[in-house]
Amino acid sequence: MDTVLRVENLSVTFENKGILKSEVFHAVKGVSFSLHKGEVLGIVGQSGSGKTTVGRAILGLVPYEGKIEFKGKTISCMFQDPLASLHPYLSVRRQLLDILPDEERIKRLFASFNLNYERLSGKKPSELSGGQRQRVIIIRSLLVSPDLIIADEPISMLDVTLKMWVLKTLRELKENFDLSMLFVTHDLLTTKYICDRIMVMKDGEIVEEGTLEEIFKNPKKEYTRELLQAIPRL
Repeated sequence: MDTVLRVENLSVTFENKGILKSEVFHAVKGVSFSLHKGEVLGIVGQSGSGKTTVGRAILGLVPYEGKIEFKGKTISCMFQDPLASLHPYLSVRRQLLDILPDEERIKRLFASFNLNYERLSGKKPSELSGGQRQRVIIIRSLLVSPDLIIADEPISMLDVTLKMWVLKTLRELKENFDLSMLFVTHDLLTTKYICDRIMVMKDGEIVEEGTLEEIFKNPKKEYTRELLQAIPRL
């Protein structure tokens, strides 16, 4: 199986400079993993686990130590807040055409996501519903034909119905386009619907890694069991 991304001994530190002294915070500590073509790897952890920082390091948004080897050409990203990810004063059409000046392709993508291009493309992001904005973010991420998508809490701000729709859509995109994806989330339950493997993080380190079956049916670490026990029971 082809490897799209290989991360070796990744470490990220931040320095908090105070008046009298500075403190160093180790956000990620020696993390190593690989991602295969067509695979979705879930990175799961609570706040402060380092999961988001891993994605930001891969995108080159924070300085890091270690080795990140990306064997594709393009990376796209989806962030937690669709409204904050889009320019507030530019129309949707302008923002998408700035990325790819191929309006016919953009129209086809809108149609595939059940969005009316003529009605919505002239609007600003604030004039769209939450579900419409999220779909625009997904469309934007596909415009560059990415080899890797980093999805950082892409459904955390959506209601249950929209969450399931986005998860279903992302899964279909993965299967139809053979996409590789890092799915970053605090919600272990959502990984069941989209991920092939799961990497559990705590305090900047990998606690456990395995397939869906291994993590959900036979977790090895106490922290993973705690996350499973925290899933609401119907």
